Amino acid sequence: MVVRVHPTAIVESNVQLGDGTSVWDSAHIRHDTILGEQCIVGGKSLIAYDVRIGNRCKINSNAYLCNGVTLEDGVMISAGVIFTNDRFPRAATPDLTELLSSDPDEHTLPTIVREGATIGAGSIVGCNLEIGRFAMIGMGSIVTRSVPDFCLAIGSPARVVGAVCRCGEPTIRFTDSLDSAPCEVRCKCGRRYSVHGHVVTEVSTAARQESVQSTR
Repeated sequence: MVVRVHPTAIVESNVQLGDGTSVWDSAHIRHDTILGEQCIVGGKSLIAYDVRIGNRCKINSNAYLCNGVTLEDGVMISAGVIFTNDRFPRAATPDLTELLSSDPDEHTLPTIVREGATIGAGSIVGCNLEIGRFAMIGMGSIVTRSVPDFCLAIGSPARVVGAVCRCGEPTIRFTDSLDSAPCEVRCKCGRRYSVHGHVVTEVSTAARQESVQSTR
C-alpha cells in the first residue's frame, strides 16, 4: 500500500509512516513519531514528537496530540481534540527572567488511549490518564479522570453515564442500582456484555455457549 503525504504537510525527521497511511493538507508531524498502517491524519492537525500511534487510527482535522500520548489500534480522534501533558504548566521561571524549556521533564505526564476508543469532537483530554478499550468520549467533553473499558463519558468534567458496544451503539445507561447488581446487556448488533457498576466486560461466544449449556 502507498503512503500519501499532501504537499503542504510537514513531516519531520525520523517519522515512521506505516503502509497505507495518509497525511493531509497542512498537517504537521514532529520528529521521531511512529504511525502504524492505514492511519489518517486530517488537515491542520499537529502531532508532537515521540508520539506512538497504532494501526488504523483516524485523527481528524485540527487535532493536537502532545508528547506523551499513545494511541493503540483503531482509535478515533475527532476534529478539534486537544491532549495535554502538564497539569501545572508555566512559560517562564518563577522570577520571569528565563523561558522554560519545552522538552519533557518530570512534569510531563503520559496518556494512553486503548484500542477501539473514540474521543469526540472538541474534547480536551487531561494527562496521566487511561481511556479504556472501546470507550467513547462525547463531543465537547473535558476529561479529567480515566475512563473504563466500553464506557461512555460526557460533560465538563466528563463523567461516566453508560456503556457502549464495540460497534459504537449505547447499550445501557448507568443508574445507582447497577453498583450492586451485575447484569448482562445485549446490543442490537448481537454482542453481549456483563455490567457491574462501571466495569463492563465482553461476554465471549464461548462463555455464552457455556452459560446456555449450564442451564440445560
